[in-house]
Amino acid sequence: MAARLGVSRAAVWKQIEALRAMGYEIEASTKKGYRMSCSLDLLDSDLILSGLKTKWLGKNMLCFDEVDSTNVVAASMAQKADNGTVVLAERQTQGRGRLARSWASPQGGVWMSIILKPDMPLAHVYRLNMIASIALARAFFGLYGLSAGIKWPNDLLIGDRKICGILMEINAEVDRLNYVIMGVGINANIDVSGFPEEWRSTSLSHELKRKILRVELIQRVLQEMEEAYEKMDSKEIYEEWRGRSITLGRQVRITSINGDLYGDAMDLEEDGALIIKTENDLKRVLAGDCIHLRATGSA
Repeated sequence: MAARLGVSRAAVWKQIEALRAMGYEIEASTKKGYRMSCSLDLLDSDLILSGLKTKWLGKNMLCFDEVDSTNVVAASMAQKADNGTVVLAERQTQGRGRLARSWASPQGGVWMSIILKPDMPLAHVYRLNMIASIALARAFFGLYGLSAGIKWPNDLLIGDRKICGILMEINAEVDRLNYVIMGVGINANIDVSGFPEEWRSTSLSHELKRKILRVELIQRVLQEMEEAYEKMDSKEIYEEWRGRSITLGRQVRITSINGDLYGDAMDLEEDGALIIKTENDLKRVLAGDCIHLRATGSA
C-alpha cells in the first residue's frame, strides 16, 4: 500500500489510526496489510438518504461529528429550514433532557433533532410527542422485536430501563406555532455499564447482545414518524399512544414547579394530560417529571 501510494509505511499507519479514531473498524494483518470491517457504523447523510423511503421527512439532513446539542443546532437554523429537516451528531457535549438535566451522548447513540412546522393550534402540539413515541416504539419492535413502553411524558422503556428520551422545544407566539424542535436520544450501540445505576438505562446493543446498524434504525424511525405524522389528528394515534403507556395503572410521583404530587395514574387524555387520583380527588397534570413507584394495588 505504501509503495502504491508513494508514501512511507509510517504515513499509511498514521492515516489508518486517523480512520480508526473516526469510528472505522480496520483490521491489520502482518505482511498482508489492512482490511476494513464490513460492519461500518458511521452516520453519513448520503448513506441514510440513499435508503430513506419518506416523502418529505429527513430529505434535508445534516450530520456532524460533534456538537454541543443537536437541538441547539436545529434551533439556530429553524426559521429558514425546510419542514422535516434533520440534524444528527455522533456525539453531543451538552446533551439535554427534561428540566435541563444533562443527557450522556457518547458515540454509538442516535442523537437527532427534527425541525417541524405543522399548521396546528398550540393546544394540539402534544400530538407531536405522541407520534414520536409511537414511531420509536414501532421501529424498535419492527426491526428488533423489542417491546418498548411509553412512560409519560416523554420516555421509552424496555422493562423498567430507559432506552430513549424525547425533548420537544417549541417556538411560538400568542396564537401561532412557528416551529417545533423534536429532539430524540436513543441508546443504540452504547455500553451502559458505565452509567450510574440510578439512571436505570439500557441500550439496543445491550438488549440484543449485538450491535445494530444505526443508519437502518434512523431510516426506520423517520419512516414510522412520517406515517404517524400524517395521521396525527386521528383517534387511532391517540388510542395507540394510550395503549402503549406503562404509566397507567401505577402509583406515581409527579415533580413540577408546584411541588410533588403523589397518586394513581388513572388515565391519559387526548391533549397529553395525565389524570391522577390522589387521596382527595382527581388531578389533571399537563407537565412534570414522572417517577414510577409501583403497580396500583401492590403491597
